[in-house]
Amino acid sequence: MTDKKPVYILYGSYASYATAKPRSYLRKKGIPFVERVPGTPRFREYVRKTSDNHRIPQLETPNGQVIQDSIAIFDALESQFPEPPAYPPGIRQQIAARLFEFLIDATLGRSAWHYRWNYKDDNYGFVGREFGRSFSPHGADEELAHFGEVIAERMNGFRTSIFADTPDVRPLFDALYLDALKILETHFRFYPYLFGGLPSIADHILMGPLFGHFGRDPVPSNIMKLMAPRVFRWTEHMNTPEIVSPEHHDIPEAYLGDDEIPEGTLAFLSFCLETYSAAILESVEVFNDWAVAQTRKSSRDLLSDKPKDHEPIVGRFETQIRGMSIQQSVATNEIWVIQRVLDWMDGLSESEKEICRRLLVECGGADIMNLKLQRRLTRIGTYMAFE
Repeated sequence: MTDKKPVYILYGSYASYATAKPRSYLRKKGIPFVERVPGTPRFREYVRKTSDNHRIPQLETPNGQVIQDSIAIFDALESQFPEPPAYPPGIRQQIAARLFEFLIDATLGRSAWHYRWNYKDDNYGFVGREFGRSFSPHGADEELAHFGEVIAERMNGFRTSIFADTPDVRPLFDALYLDALKILETHFRFYPYLFGGLPSIADHILMGPLFGHFGRDPVPSNIMKLMAPRVFRWTEHMNTPEIVSPEHHDIPEAYLGDDEIPEGTLAFLSFCLETYSAAILESVEVFNDWAVAQTRKSSRDLLSDKPKDHEPIVGRFETQIRGMSIQQSVATNEIWVIQRVLDWMDGLSESEKEICRRLLVECGGADIMNLKLQRRLTRIGTYMAFE
């Protein structure tokens, strides 16, 4: 008899934007795991009750602990499974990778939503049944269609409340997707991953939009395959356990030395900062105003008084992106991720901070160095709270 390694269980869906991130992380790390859909009895009877949260992904550890949220999953696993490291060693490399933790979703998240739900007639025969199979894996098409419509109706409710979707802004979301493909297609000609020969945390975050929506839904997937076949191939390879891809077998299995960042990755960082750095600054300002006003809330108090409001939206404002006015929601989960980056920068020496400052100036995000949260956030279970 051979000893079996403890196995983690990832609860998620292939149609899920967020599940794509920890799935590739677990595979590239070589962490023993199995994946289950949220329709399994274990998820309903134990995982949801333990986390008090229905959202995916959720990870059940071998000792029965339940972790919800991709970033929380990364944080919980990285110290236990340090090889291969998900963060590159250089200061420039690290600040770039950490900025991508919130910039990628901020820049491409709404485009991903747009391509899924604003092209519903062309996508839904695939997407609707994908959602349905998450809840009833062996269900007939009619049953899958029912579950798919439930999800679609929920997503439609987010149209104005979160995604600020109106017909006039849809060309912007198209352009952001196409521009990202152009930059990344050039980069993946030369490198298998964003920082060289190892997949970083930024690669796993990028799997959210690029695989969870763009790489699978019929309309954006067809665009990717025709316009950026190297990017599509990257999404395939990110879902395998092998580090070395056949196309890049000659690239050393390591991050680039001397704190080098590939030209394409710098271009992608500049693209993200150009698009959303102003909105990020405004989001932090709105959050700070809101947080200071919460005088009744003290340390460890949940941000929201509403039941099941895990990651509340605390404000909205209008911003300009490429000359177009767009409504922006202030999501506390995004603020929490930004806080993690600010904490990392606070722990640097003055010379290291100067390295970060120069990179941000080069890429168009210098003001991010000056961000400061008036009240800190933490997670209590799966709820956002004041620290």
